[in-house]
Amino acid sequence: MKILLVITDYGSFNNFLAELAVNLSHENQVHVICSESNIINIVDKFDYAKYNLTFHKIDIPRSTSIIKLIKSASKINQMIKSIKPNLVYAHFTTGIFPTVFFKKNDIVYWGAFHGLGMNASSGVRKIMFSIVELFCFWRLDKIFTINNKDFSLVKSIFKQKATKYTSCGVGCDIDKFDSSKFRELEKKVVKEELKIDDRFVITYTGRFVEFKGFDLVYKSFMKLTNEFPNKYILLLIGGKDPIHITGLTEQEELNLSENENIVQVGYTSQVEKYLAISDVFLFPSKKEGLPVCIVEALAMGLPVITLDERGNSDVVKNDFNGYLVKSMSKSEDIVKIVERIKYLSQNSDVSKLFSENSLKNRSLYSRDFFISEQIKLFNDFKSNE
Repeated sequence: MKILLVITDYGSFNNFLAELAVNLSHENQVHVICSESNIINIVDKFDYAKYNLTFHKIDIPRSTSIIKLIKSASKINQMIKSIKPNLVYAHFTTGIFPTVFFKKNDIVYWGAFHGLGMNASSGVRKIMFSIVELFCFWRLDKIFTINNKDFSLVKSIFKQKATKYTSCGVGCDIDKFDSSKFRELEKKVVKEELKIDDRFVITYTGRFVEFKGFDLVYKSFMKLTNEFPNKYILLLIGGKDPIHITGLTEQEELNLSENENIVQVGYTSQVEKYLAISDVFLFPSKKEGLPVCIVEALAMGLPVITLDERGNSDVVKNDFNGYLVKSMSKSEDIVKIVERIKYLSQNSDVSKLFSENSLKNRSLYSRDFFISEQIKLFNDFKSNE
């Protein structure tokens, strides 16, 4: 069977769909359409040349520019004509829309929304996302969602098409994200490399963008260090996104790069190494489907502090494995985040309990669940074709 996977960029493919594509390639001919860019810039997980995988690099804009998306749609349509797949499986709204724009009636189209824009936007952007995503719903044969809120919305409109992943989003590699593999001596070495002493380590993973709460992370940390100058360290894993703002002022950007209490690791394929030396994971994002970075942190047994928003609340349970902060305003959110961090840093028994609770559910975070569920869907499709 010929399967065509469509995802916005190569970095996202490598991070989210690599294992699935390789597994599918054992019994199928798999094609992948994506942009050349690496929004998530990590080394390749596999030597893809060894598998029955063919990549087609087409620029898929991450913006909501209809003109750019239609141009991309035309190129994707030409590629679909050439490949003649049995099944097209597109991911993310910006990958799904250009894929289904020129939909061919003799081909089955699936779409996985890793967070609906209409469910996480307001004003003009909400209207634009609603138009685009409703169009996608109408064109798709099967609609996948990864969190409860998005599923409820899609089910209320297209009940027969709506499906929710039973896996924890796309999950993570729990063999890799395993805190028991890191001995105290190894953690000490990592801390020495980063020039981190025994201070309380707050970690953020992801793009430095406002809609992921990066500005809240920075401002909460500055509030903490103003009150306790030598108690906390902020560990940042990731980097800036050229098309999205950080939410910081020029002066704050300057301080970000010069502050000795902020350690910037950059993008890395060894996230687990840095989570192993962390005390709390802070990810106050408002716009998530089901964040892989939170799943990774929980798999490592880290208490998580995040906003009480869709996706986040699917995996973080308040006062069980972390804290869900109900967002009111940025200034109020910062105050609440600071209070939670201070409490955990002053009450190691609570932090330990949250860690133990997270580790009770480790198996639920495995990417193997996602892969096995997806393989079953593809096998069921093949048997019914």
